[in-house]
Amino acid sequence: MFLNLLSERQKQSFLALATKVVMADGGVVPEENVTLDVRKAEMGDGIMAPPEEIFGEANFSVFDTLQSKRIVVMELLVLAYSDDEYHVTERPIIEEFATEFGFGAAEVEKFEDWARRQSPLSVEGWGMVSAD
Repeated sequence: MFLNLLSERQKQSFLALATKVVMADGGVVPEENVTLDVRKAEMGDGIMAPPEEIFGEANFSVFDTLQSKRIVVMELLVLAYSDDEYHVTERPIIEEFATEFGFGAAEVEKFEDWARRQSPLSVEGWGMVSAD
């Protein structure tokens, strides 16, 4: 929803973070695929996640504004809630990012509340626009 506001480099790092979150619970369900596909489409063709950021350390430094940090956490939470379950293995990953970005518990709770409402709408909307 807000990924178009990120720079190309930030989009690459976001995609790496999103891949980490989606893979965290050991399986990718269709809703996660749909939600990730929506995010990829929003970012534009050709955005590739750097493999070293998927399998290694996250690149937090590229998110150098408060707005970009909020976008990352909010969009990752939408991904996490896309299968109606913020999985126990996804939570520590996103919490690490939120902590690294300096967000407190109250702000993260606001992001989570928004993501719980946004995620099913994202999946539903993609179904409507991509239907034959």
